[in-house]
Amino acid sequence: MLQFVLIGEGSSENALISHLENVCLELGADEVTGIELDFRRLPEPIKKTVAAKLSAAMQLEPRADLFLIHRDADSRDPQPRYVEIADAVTKCQCQKPWVAIVPVQETEAWLLLDEDAIRRVANKPHGRGSLDLPSPHEVEGKANPKELLQQAIATASETAGDRRRETNANFPENRRILLQSLSVHGPIRQLPAWKRMYADIGNALNAIKEANEGRG
Repeated sequence: MLQFVLIGEGSSENALISHLENVCLELGADEVTGIELDFRRLPEPIKKTVAAKLSAAMQLEPRADLFLIHRDADSRDPQPRYVEIADAVTKCQCQKPWVAIVPVQETEAWLLLDEDAIRRVANKPHGRGSLDLPSPHEVEGKANPKELLQQAIATASETAGDRRRETNANFPENRRILLQSLSVHGPIRQLPAWKRMYADIGNALNAIKEANEGRG
């Protein structure tokens, strides 16, 4: 049984766990369980840095086989985030395999690729008005994908006035629903950030398998 821990920027990223379990299964894991961290189990609040979260995760889940560390790039260039995560791993002296998950520019870019899901969450599944969504080869170059997603949901809802304001106020819940319904077999596979994550998880699983065989 493979056990991984997802370390996100917030609790909303826990919606990715089931998708990452499916990725691990697709890449050859026989059984897999993603662990949702509960930092409230610790006696003191932790800082919001990657290193602090990773250190806490290692303390809470010492038997985990793999640590998946999610951090939005917040720019077109994800490399600073990869460096930040690698530095945190070194600082924490983490001996387990780990993978950096760095959406470009934000996780919302992944959600902009599913027009049908956006229309469903807006309660207009059969809407036909243009949402002006970016294509897979454009989306990572779009600044502020969170705002673009909120605008797309509002447009898809075909509301105005108080109803439009209510739709916008429900954005956090709608984002959570869209994360839960994310298709790992859709256009997301064309994104460089997803391709890198997929390859890195595959390499990590191979390393875990080789280590287990060596102990056997």
